[in-house]
Amino acid sequence: MSQLENIISVRDVCSSEEVNSLSGLDLMDAPEISAKNLANIANEEYVTGLNLAKKKVTQAIMLVRNDLMSAMTANKVLPNLSAKKYTIGEFKTNINYPAEAKERGVTLYKNRKIKGTLRKLKIHTVQVYPLVAAENVELKIYDDYAGGTVSTYSIDLVANEVNSFNVDYELKGSFARVLLDGTEVSVAGTYLTCFTGCNGTMPNDCGYTKGWYDEKEISSKEGFGINLEFSCVCDYEQLLCDLAQTYVGELVWLKSRVLLMEEHLKTNRLNNWVVYGREETKDYLVDLENQYRDKWQVFSNAIPGLLKQMRDDCLICNSVKWITNI
Repeated sequence: MSQLENIISVRDVCSSEEVNSLSGLDLMDAPEISAKNLANIANEEYVTGLNLAKKKVTQAIMLVRNDLMSAMTANKVLPNLSAKKYTIGEFKTNINYPAEAKERGVTLYKNRKIKGTLRKLKIHTVQVYPLVAAENVELKIYDDYAGGTVSTYSIDLVANEVNSFNVDYELKGSFARVLLDGTEVSVAGTYLTCFTGCNGTMPNDCGYTKGWYDEKEISSKEGFGINLEFSCVCDYEQLLCDLAQTYVGELVWLKSRVLLMEEHLKTNRLNNWVVYGREETKDYLVDLENQYRDKWQVFSNAIPGLLKQMRDDCLICNSVKWITNI
């Protein structure tokens, strides 16, 4: 939910702190929502009205996402792209490279033939084969996104065996360079098998690698004791974020309000608002549910045109004939 958690905001009316909203919508702007009413509804599970509201927004995001995925599946828009995992090479323990004050490793490139922005390249695991034990060694991932970013990991290495580190790193740019500080570490060789072939042919539909030594890329198929496990996955949350200001933000806004009205009707709290406000809440609930369905209908009518424009490997947009299953 990390990308979607700010699709609508829930501001604290007792604080002057500004909150971000991808859609520009805030739950507290809904006419039937107030800090006092939320506090009256919240039970011991939520403790405060603000916490109740935030939990319902999180739930609404999940439900809207599931509704969209169900609709896309029903219309056969989602391709059968399995997230197959690849490794970039294999360790050669009969080859060794002594410690030296240089950064060594590999560069992982995203397959340039991938279309669209939804298919993301992820490094799941970094494997290192050291020939000596060492502590607090710097492993760095250089990403070319926005002029270059660096993520640094401090790792401890056990000698003469494969050391695996789960990094779950998503590439933001077109390539990432994974390097080990070799100042105190001698390593086994890594024979790179995930290389481009003749005329630039790709080894798979996801990515390829090249070796790196000191300050430059090298032509030899050597990864200097580093191996990667990676895959390409379709990130449909990105689709929801892209549509935040046009459709999805309002759907989450309406769904959150529906869930709060349902919470009012089912809460075990006993106070004047809960007891005497139920009839008014029932009317609000019916109206909000109708608004949600109407908005979904508008969204459904627009989706075929939106998806055809995206031209993304994670979407099948040929001859889309859209049906609504919400």
